[in-house]
Amino acid sequence: MRGPMSFNSYKKIIYLLLLVLTLFYGAGCRDRREPDLLGIVTVIGFDLDPQTGYIKMLASVANPSSGGSSQDQSSGSGGGGQKPPFWVVEAAGRTVFQASKNLEVISSRELRWSHVDVILFSEKLARERGIGPVLDYFDRERQSRPISVPLVVQGDLKKFMESMYPLEQNSGTALAKQVRSIRLESARIPETDSLIKVFGNLARPGKEVVLPLVKFVTEGGEGSLGTGAPNPAKISGSALFKGDKLLDFFNERETAGYLWLTGNVDIATYVIRCPGSEEDFFSVEVDQTATEIKSLLKDGKLRFQVSVQAEGRMQDFNCENPPRSQWDEEFIAALNRRLATAIRNQMEMSLDKARQAGVDVFGLGNLLYRTHPVKWKELEGRWGEIFPTVAVDIEVQAIIRRHGLVLDRFKIN
Repeated sequence: MRGPMSFNSYKKIIYLLLLVLTLFYGAGCRDRREPDLLGIVTVIGFDLDPQTGYIKMLASVANPSSGGSSQDQSSGSGGGGQKPPFWVVEAAGRTVFQASKNLEVISSRELRWSHVDVILFSEKLARERGIGPVLDYFDRERQSRPISVPLVVQGDLKKFMESMYPLEQNSGTALAKQVRSIRLESARIPETDSLIKVFGNLARPGKEVVLPLVKFVTEGGEGSLGTGAPNPAKISGSALFKGDKLLDFFNERETAGYLWLTGNVDIATYVIRCPGSEEDFFSVEVDQTATEIKSLLKDGKLRFQVSVQAEGRMQDFNCENPPRSQWDEEFIAALNRRLATAIRNQMEMSLDKARQAGVDVFGLGNLLYRTHPVKWKELEGRWGEIFPTVAVDIEVQAIIRRHGLVLDRFKIN
């Protein structure tokens, strides 16, 4: 009669089972989705079909059969017959999901949406239909990428997606890099740089959505990417929404004011007229900021108080040199006041435009919701009407550093 199995015997059986399993799962793709059967989508655009009114979906698919860089292809170098680095395909449907399925039957490869860098909304779609159906689709789609950058496009969406970029083969990568570069270096576009932030803003009572704005500058393509060729996209300004529909735009200065009011300024550049001169200017780069907003409720009357602190460096000084004795606190205070005035003017411009449109993109209503919930419940249904009439007090304190290290402006003898 055989005795119980030893520990070593159990180990051998386990190793044998693992070996058998690796024979089934170790090679190839389990779901037979080989890489050469997949089409990687990097940019998705949404527009309205002018004939049917259906939602039109455009996808920029990376082209693995292209050779060389986009510069080589556009300039004709590297031999003839080369294919562009991406292919733009479009299809329409009554719903976004139907449009995506209609795209599948056009492409020779199975489209994959998990590498999308940028999502584009045409101005026509955003104004007339709204972006709600698209957001609903991405909220449910398992392959959606929540860090994709959402943008509103002014101009022909398809031509814009077909344009090439001087430094990038992939238009999605180019746009995503450009958005992040602008956010790091200036206050020209809003902070909404991902779908995550869009969904977060939509979930907040008393806060409307703001998206970065793209203007189609020039049509890129063959022969257009020589030395000094322009970038087809100018990303600046903001698109203001009420609910999911586009209402109005902020220009660059108004966008900067919006960023100050919401505490989202990282770096901002100001070129300011010199004290005592209307023809000369000095430049300041603001790199330290703080914004505090308070909701004040007294005797049933509501008002908001905004306090901003800004600190920056003197980057160049082209003013007429005052006497050395005048480089005192009074002159320095005059420089600081001019910077503070420039910031305050931007904030007031932004606030005025939002009041005219009747959209609280600053989240003042959300602040009221958090600090005075009973009052918010009273005003919530009429906030769109009340917001333009609520008083907002703005106070800005600005400090310019390093103005005393070089007292005289540069001179050529």
